Amino acid sequence: MSSESPSDPQPDPAAVLESMTLLATLSTAATLRESVAQRRAGRDPSAQAPPDQAAARLQNAGQTLMELLMQMALSRVPLEQRDEEPLPHVVRHFDLLMKMRRAERRTQAMHQHLLSLYPEVSEELVEEARRTHDEIEQFLADAPVDDAGEGPHLSDVLERGMSLIVWMRHEV
Repeated sequence: MSSESPSDPQPDPAAVLESMTLLATLSTAATLRESVAQRRAGRDPSAQAPPDQAAARLQNAGQTLMELLMQMALSRVPLEQRDEEPLPHVVRHFDLLMKMRRAERRTQAMHQHLLSLYPEVSEELVEEARRTHDEIEQFLADAPVDDAGEGPHLSDVLERGMSLIVWMRHEV
């Protein structure tokens, strides 16, 4: 049976919107919970960390960021050459923005960990982490539904993020 058959019920847009709202709320709550847990454990993310801890956390943040960037890059590969229905397009765009928000938090963490490692890492690498974070923030602020917006394009953001991770792995 084809998924395109007329007997298949279409998802209720209101239910999809409600699900996306719940997912966004849960994501925000999980981020807040993680932040509170770190502070209760005596870790201030804005404080300088000892070099060994900063390096380990940097590697972890870089791995998570690479996974997110690869997921976003692979999700942009067209599976079929046909016009897309609005609802699936909106859901994919929402997923992209959620992943991009997580990527923004990872680049911010990487920048902080690189600051903890400075001057053992180059000033240029620390600055590139800041610029990458800023470019992701700009992409989120513009939140283009397609890749024709005024701000940075998704492909540029993904390339810059991957380049940062490769550079960081080489230097740290």
